[in-house]
Amino acid sequence: MKKNGRSALFSVFLFASLFLLAASLSGCGYSMVGSQGLMARSVSIGPIKNKTTEPGLEEFLYSALSDELMKQGINVDQDSPNRIYGTLDTFQLLGVAENNQVFTSYQITIRGSFFFQDANGKKMMLAGSSPFIISFSAQGDLNDVFAQRQEAIKGGMQSFASQMVSGLIMTGPVNTVSPK
Repeated sequence: MKKNGRSALFSVFLFASLFLLAASLSGCGYSMVGSQGLMARSVSIGPIKNKTTEPGLEEFLYSALSDELMKQGINVDQDSPNRIYGTLDTFQLLGVAENNQVFTSYQITIRGSFFFQDANGKKMMLAGSSPFIISFSAQGDLNDVFAQRQEAIKGGMQSFASQMVSGLIMTGPVNTVSPK
């Protein structure tokens, strides 16, 4: 009899501890998000317009978004009424450090505006106005520098996509704008 009483007391203590932990985390701005908390279970991607002079950026971003959405349990389905779309507006490559009059470190700055629109037409900004900056070092001949630059762009687009998808994992839109 005492053993059952201890088990019941332990169960109550465990439940109360978990409840208090969850309550304290939610009070700090954290929330537990399961698949029910996702803003969408499926998303279509596009259009992604590339208004920059750098060819192929939209392809890198499309691939990165697809990968990141799938990692987070969100299906990429071109028939989904929920969609991510936007525009890559500027691309700038600057040499920021040199050795013997040859650039060895570079900075890429990309600006764009991206949105999530749900099935009801409600729109949320995922990325906009502030630039996304990628830094990388490169040495060797021009082919080596170009290859390292392409890898930096791919990695940067993956980080950019990760930031955008994190907006979909939140429990509610932070910055909504009226649909066009």
